[in-house]
Amino acid sequence: MLISRRKLLRMTGSIAAAMAALPLTNLTHLFADRIDLEIEIEPQPDAPPAPLGRVANWQVQIRAAPKTQAKLVRIAKRDEVLPLYAQVIGDAEMSHNDVWYKTDEGYVYSSWVQPVNDIKNAPEPERATEKFWGEITVPFSDARVAPDPHARRLARLYYTGVFRVIAAAQDANGEWWYRLQDGVTFSPGPYVPAAHIRRFDPSELTPLSPGVTNKRIVVDVSKQILTAYEGDTPLLTSRTATGYGPFQTPRGQYRIIRKRTTSRMIGGTGADYYDLPGVPFPSYFTRSAIAIHGAYWHNDFGRRRSHGCVNVPAPVALWVWRWTTPELPYNEVEVRTQDPSATPVIVV
Repeated sequence: MLISRRKLLRMTGSIAAAMAALPLTNLTHLFADRIDLEIEIEPQPDAPPAPLGRVANWQVQIRAAPKTQAKLVRIAKRDEVLPLYAQVIGDAEMSHNDVWYKTDEGYVYSSWVQPVNDIKNAPEPERATEKFWGEITVPFSDARVAPDPHARRLARLYYTGVFRVIAAAQDANGEWWYRLQDGVTFSPGPYVPAAHIRRFDPSELTPLSPGVTNKRIVVDVSKQILTAYEGDTPLLTSRTATGYGPFQTPRGQYRIIRKRTTSRMIGGTGADYYDLPGVPFPSYFTRSAIAIHGAYWHNDFGRRRSHGCVNVPAPVALWVWRWTTPELPYNEVEVRTQDPSATPVIVV
């Protein structure tokens, strides 16, 4: 018998408690399987994970019903932002995912749509000289070479991307812009509208359960599930997207050896090339730079699709980053360790 994702989320109090304090929580596809119950529960529409969805693929098909063969309404292109009214169970376009989002024109398959908010923030120019950490709170923001909406675009930055703000400047119209550094460039870099970035207070990046020593992370690549344990107690369970093809996430026993608050990840060649600024909260566990980190470029958790890293939703990456050791102080960019007591990561 089957239980709906909504009921499963309600039953799993530990993840809800762990995520409750995190900003911009976006918890789609956190659980791997339905579980057996005594009665069958018919699928019912759930509230969407966010009010908006950004097309994260090159294009998505909007269909009249949540079915792969339903009438095609139209094609939505990359970075188009769609209103989301519900999530429903429909055809599993891929075997790991049968969730569709209802929009004002029909239904889109959820793997190709990043749930987002569109939150504008009050500028804090007086804080910029403190070099604070911030996250993008709009579907996307174009970073420009100068604090001017007409200046050349250097990069497009996406919802939940993380960057360090190092300065603030006003444009000719009096609008505030933040200058960014880490996560996009190593030296002082481009500008984005200040309203597009929310400042992380230092209290939001402090360690979780710092006195607990029996922590471990287990990544099950066959089930595409990450579980965080204290002793034998699971505290958090999340769906993942691990390495595929020649980029398999290596099985074995590791420890967290490096952390960054953010990273610009560049790699691949040809059609496989990627350039991902502001990757949130990477926790590295191999010397070849394989990490657990947030992913804003897809909503396709539950299958292998990365270049070796363990992709998780951004709030999960933040939780793992805060909960594991070594700890990374707020005013630093990176920490490295050879401490044998750092949090174990076991890939099975």
